[in-house]
Amino acid sequence: MVRRIAFLIIVFYFLSLIQTSFLAHFSLWGVVPNLVFIIAVFINFFNFPQYQKLFSAFIAGLYLDIFSLSNTFGFFGFYTLLLLGSYFILKIISEKYVRFYAVSKK
Repeated sequence: MVRRIAFLIIVFYFLSLIQTSFLAHFSLWGVVPNLVFIIAVFINFFNFPQYQKLFSAFIAGLYLDIFSLSNTFGFFGFYTLLLLGSYFILKIISEKYVRFYAVSKK
């Protein structure tokens, strides 16, 4: 459990560094891909425990807030609230509308 959380912290740290330092020079029409947001949403789609999904959304948002070049909408914590909100929305949608059926091999 601690190893997975430490791994998520390191992965999101390096993704945010790559996004803000390297990918900022390769924008297409002024748009830079948000790798941290994409990976955090993909983690919510896969079969991870709920605490890892919540923690990954929090850490990804925190790193995006720390490494963002400007204060988005005037306050620190915007990306953290955005990613935590997307976590809860995806959780509600997946619990209500998505069913995974087990396929048995015969």
